[in-house]
Amino acid sequence: MKSLVLALAALAFGAPAAAHDEPADSRIHYVDYDKDQVVTIEAVVGVVVHVVLDPAEAYVAHAFGDGKAWDFAYRLNHLFLKPVATDADSNLTVVTDKRSYHFALKLRTDNLAQPTYEVAFRYRESPKRIREEAQNFDLEEAFRKPPASPNLHYSMSGDTDIAPTNCWDDGQFTSFKFAGQVDVPAIYMVDADGRESVVDRHTTGPANETVVVHKVAAHWVLRLGGRALAIWNDAFSSEGRKNETRTTSDDVKRVLWR
Repeated sequence: MKSLVLALAALAFGAPAAAHDEPADSRIHYVDYDKDQVVTIEAVVGVVVHVVLDPAEAYVAHAFGDGKAWDFAYRLNHLFLKPVATDADSNLTVVTDKRSYHFALKLRTDNLAQPTYEVAFRYRESPKRIREEAQNFDLEEAFRKPPASPNLHYSMSGDTDIAPTNCWDDGQFTSFKFAGQVDVPAIYMVDADGRESVVDRHTTGPANETVVVHKVAAHWVLRLGGRALAIWNDAFSSEGRKNETRTTSDDVKRVLWR
């Protein structure tokens, strides 16, 4: 997967310049994004202006200098503006989850006016940002990857109405997956003397339905109200598997800087 990400990064820099050529129609404009730039839009009454932003960003808010003089709508990364007053010169600020945009809005009323039909932004990202996005992608993929050969040999007895739908371990952590919309019981590790203790844990999954306990043990007890369920690891090994990476992934290593 990493080689694929690096290849995509190289393509981002090697794209032919023809993709950035100006369109033949002067009413369509390409603009290289600059956070310190104010983009001028010339409009006429009755003509909508289409603004195209980065598909990877989401609209958050906008503000006009004179909001009564303009209609505004948006859909995903597409903005639509239309003047509705005869004196509509104003400004517009658009904020997304990634950037801010500033526009100077000019109403043209002369017969030879060439209104703006579309403004499409182009983005020249820095090499540092592309590397960071590639690294973040690799990191997420590593955490999604399941263990190579999980141990599924578990048995249980007791109040099975509080039982997980599945139970497994990877030699370092034990996972208890529960059905949706159920009360998740407390999970205790049982030692050789029968004493119960709570172990560090976290939840994962689309609905946080899987409890991942940071330990592998021979015996567990699940309790909810007055009900109890015993779960045995039928393939337990006292040697276990050393956690070399100090994370839940074999491919992601935690490093502490001092």
